[in-house]
Amino acid sequence: MRFYAVHRTPYSEQGLMLPFKKNIQDIKPYEPGKPIKELQREYGMRHVIKLASNENPLGPSGKAIRAMRAAIRDVHLYPEGSCHYLLTRLSEELEIDPAHLIFGNGSNEIIELLARGFLSEGDEVISSEMTFLVYPILSQVCGAKFVTVPMTKDYRYDLEAILGAITPKTKLIFIANPNNPTGTYVTAGEVEDFLSKVPANVVVCFDEAYVDFVEAEDFPKMLTYVKAGRPNVVVLRTFSKAYGLAGLRIGYGAASKELVAYLHKVRQPFNVNSLAQVAATAALDDSFFRWRTKWLVVRGRKFYYRKLKKLGLGYLPSQANFILVNMKSDGQEVYQYLLRQGMIVRPMGAYKLPDWIRITIGRRSQNVELIRLLKGYLTKKGERGTGNA
Repeated sequence: MRFYAVHRTPYSEQGLMLPFKKNIQDIKPYEPGKPIKELQREYGMRHVIKLASNENPLGPSGKAIRAMRAAIRDVHLYPEGSCHYLLTRLSEELEIDPAHLIFGNGSNEIIELLARGFLSEGDEVISSEMTFLVYPILSQVCGAKFVTVPMTKDYRYDLEAILGAITPKTKLIFIANPNNPTGTYVTAGEVEDFLSKVPANVVVCFDEAYVDFVEAEDFPKMLTYVKAGRPNVVVLRTFSKAYGLAGLRIGYGAASKELVAYLHKVRQPFNVNSLAQVAATAALDDSFFRWRTKWLVVRGRKFYYRKLKKLGLGYLPSQANFILVNMKSDGQEVYQYLLRQGMIVRPMGAYKLPDWIRITIGRRSQNVELIRLLKGYLTKKGERGTGNA
């Protein structure tokens, strides 16, 4: 038997003929915080501290861990598409009708469901210029125009300016409250006035990923709008932060029954895995763990305020589990310096804040170590400035 070689032009020489969409080709992908294991591989380090991605330094609740261990034998089965037990437990926790709730593979998936459900090519989405980077990415995926509005002088959402940016093409408005990465918030009074002026056909999404860390007494209670039947308000929350389940990817949205039913039409049938469902259900029963997490964050915020002030560094008072710090120099340089010391933070260049870094509040020892490293960086910077390096 003879085999004859068939000449084929290498794929690399054929030219790119795939029907890529320009609006997607132009997207700059979201870059998450550097993982601990990646830094360990790059630098050969054993001990690495990560204060970059606003994760819970306590890990998950013990009750969640035990629930996952008990459920792991059933991972060969598809999960419940309705998230029945989690839905029932969360509706009790929030005192809300289950029909107002929808779960996702992280609250990010609910953002995607909103984009797929409400956006077409040429539509417009409005948000702040310094907010969660997933909003513009998913808007662009759908061919919509992402309209950014400058923040106020104190780095807060400018709701009046957002109202002024609404056009007949506006379909969605995203408001992260507290905002990522600034940690600032809009008040209950501001939200009440804002919603009274937003057209009824514009969906307003309040992303409350960090609501569990809020202490401000004038913070808006957005679920009351959902319970009252406000048709165009969506509230997003997550189990990634205060509940310590970031690796399981589970979050939820609360909205009118009609809006939730509509989003279910574009939801994948098994979008929340079975371990995430049982872990989240169990975590809701661990009130002590949630109290301990918030106590750690509140105490950590006060610690950083004192220490950053002593170092002469500016910062934004935060209602979240992170603090935005003005290094008064190249934030990327600070980031790289800290990496070499085994400390991961988040540079803010992608948010158009090149002089800033974002620090997740960790355990006491981790916070102390970061302050020590920042002090070392500032000392070296001072020596370079005086020519004594």
